Amino acid sequence: MLLNRVGLEQEQGQEQGREQGLEQGQEQEQEREVLKRQRFIGVDGGGTKTVCIIGDGCGNVLAVCSGDSSNIKSRPWDEVKQMLWTLVESALELSNSDESQLIHVYLGLAGADRPEDKQQFIDFFEGKFKSIVAVTVQNDAITALAAGTWGEAGIVLISGTGSIGYGYLPEMDTCVRVGGWGYLLGDEGSGFAIGQKALMAVMKQHDGRGRFTALTKLVLKEWSLPDPNRIITHVYSQSNVRTEVATISRLAVAAAKAGDEVACGIIAEAIEQLGELAVTAKLRLSELQPHFAMAGLPLVLSGGLFSDDWFMSLLQQHEDIQKSGLVISRLSLPPVAGCYVLALKQADVEITESVKQRIAAWETRREA
Repeated sequence: MLLNRVGLEQEQGQEQGREQGLEQGQEQEQEREVLKRQRFIGVDGGGTKTVCIIGDGCGNVLAVCSGDSSNIKSRPWDEVKQMLWTLVESALELSNSDESQLIHVYLGLAGADRPEDKQQFIDFFEGKFKSIVAVTVQNDAITALAAGTWGEAGIVLISGTGSIGYGYLPEMDTCVRVGGWGYLLGDEGSGFAIGQKALMAVMKQHDGRGRFTALTKLVLKEWSLPDPNRIITHVYSQSNVRTEVATISRLAVAAAKAGDEVACGIIAEAIEQLGELAVTAKLRLSELQPHFAMAGLPLVLSGGLFSDDWFMSLLQQHEDIQKSGLVISRLSLPPVAGCYVLALKQADVEITESVKQRIAAWETRREA
């Protein structure tokens, strides 16, 4: 009788376990269905272009669209807000989604990390949405970092049209920014800064007060100009001067690779300045959180200039970078993916391996 009673209790326990497992499975399936119906939008806005992504709560990217620069420090506010709203509407339409499904919009925008800038965007979007949608606005550096670390601790170094170093320790809610003060006050080592110095070198050679440089021929060919006298008219007639000047950074890198001494000097200075941004970001994080283990902290490189292997290798070889212990990697996902990741995290959606794989799979398909 005792054995029978024990066996019966074991069977009852197993049955209860099966029922609990079935209930948990049903709850998980219901949760997945809810997440699939929800929509999250990420917007990455730089000095050259703005990209908008929409996905569900499971990491499935449903649509992507793009527009012009959304930097309010270089474009009129009315143009920026109209372009951003058009992108959000397009993302919803392309993904066959409804605004009522939208949970969170996360914007990472160049020139929009100051409180008054953030509030301007938040007020605009909250006034446009008919339903309750959470809106977060951050500098585009933190979203680029999130694309490289899935929202975990690290430092991002951006060299695109502008430049910035940004460090973030999410567990301590500690962040630091170094640089990123715009083309008039900073942006050292950026595409604009390099392009500007290259153009200045061309004009100095033309004046007879500067050394010969292959940049002259490269610039004239790039802009289809007969002589340097036409450069001033070309530059100042552009609707976005910063972007146009930044395109010349590519020519400066090419000239430096070919051994042009003037271009080599420009690129060497840029690498020195970018290295300083990254090392200073780490130093300031260490000062704010002295007990956090900084060894092996990721340094994610983002922006058009770092897409060049040679340019990236110069930073890797920088003496201070090598001594810093930072682990360098190039951003493999577009920064807009970081906006999407942070939108999910803001809604307490866990960034599981499955979610990561789905987002990474979208990028693989996009490249193909």
